[in-house]
Amino acid sequence: MANHILCYTKLLFVSLTVCLLNACAFAPGMKYEANVPSENGRPTITPTVVEITPSLVTQIQAESAASSADTYEQLIGKPVPYRVGPGDVLSIIVWDHPELVIPNLTYVSGDVQNSTGLQGLTPRAGLTSPTAPGFTVSEDGYIQFPYVGHFKVAGESLIEIQSRLASALNEYVHRPQITVGMAAYRSKRIFVEGQVAQPGAQPLTSIPMSILEAIAGASGITPGVGDESKVQLVRAGRVYNLNLPELISQGVDLAHLYLADHDIVRVQPQAYNQVFVAGEVMKQTAVPLHDGRLTLNEAIAAANGINQNLANASAIYVIRATADPVRPEVFHLDGSSPVSLSLAEHFNLRPKDLVYVDSPGLVRWSRVITLLVPSTQGLYFGRAAGAGL
Repeated sequence: MANHILCYTKLLFVSLTVCLLNACAFAPGMKYEANVPSENGRPTITPTVVEITPSLVTQIQAESAASSADTYEQLIGKPVPYRVGPGDVLSIIVWDHPELVIPNLTYVSGDVQNSTGLQGLTPRAGLTSPTAPGFTVSEDGYIQFPYVGHFKVAGESLIEIQSRLASALNEYVHRPQITVGMAAYRSKRIFVEGQVAQPGAQPLTSIPMSILEAIAGASGITPGVGDESKVQLVRAGRVYNLNLPELISQGVDLAHLYLADHDIVRVQPQAYNQVFVAGEVMKQTAVPLHDGRLTLNEAIAAANGINQNLANASAIYVIRATADPVRPEVFHLDGSSPVSLSLAEHFNLRPKDLVYVDSPGLVRWSRVITLLVPSTQGLYFGRAAGAGL
């Protein structure tokens, strides 16, 4: 009987060995494979694997800098004179003729919310005096001025309005001396939204507003929540993505990035900009970018490093999504070489990148053994119990 059990055990061992050899392909856990068969009979997906080298790092950094510069160049410009629009309130003084200023035409500019109907409108220059006599520009761009009557002002600068109004008054006033100013700015505004302390609308005035001033007018980006590297400027239906720290590091003066009427400045949350670290690391985790920057070294360090017992240090991959969902970009780093590993400190990751550390074949074999050994032990002891041993 003992010989029978021994023979059975040997046969069982041989059978399981064959099964284990076939099971290596189905070892538990993730693993990177260059050739991934697709579903529904589609061709095999073979993403191109690019080695991370010093020349590649230099190329990527140069392309990133050029892209930021191109975006900025499209937005930079000289400030233009303020053009009066519907809703603006003009202050018009005809010297030595106080009767031409009607006292009851006053505009209360101290109550910003009530005067504009906009929640969160931030007071700026021209909105500080409690009351100011003025002439409100109608929806069709006209004001009603004594003697002159219906007078068009929309679309013109203050200097142009002053010159034309003086000419129109010549018929009624001898050599009129006129001063035209702004009592309140109501026709043009920008909007700041997203992760700022006080989102809302802000008026544009005769003093050009830069993107930094707009963010400051919203009491700044919310610390620990907003991402300075992910600021969007929406203008005329087009979205510009701005990395403010990167532009500043390149010597760009953001004080000259002026905003235009109806521009939207949107600060995105840091949670939208994460990198995922998986595979044979000590802690699989999502790592946020800091001011739009995170290196491969920093991502691995945030996962408490690679697992020295299980990881294949020569198989570190960065998988990056592209416009084609079935053909991602794949970058490979041989981390077993100290020289190659130093490149990880200069390889910048992008939001939604996946850093994956693969495992060697022996680790997969060990995992299969771990799953199947309890089953073989159960079969053996069950057979032995049935034999009365």
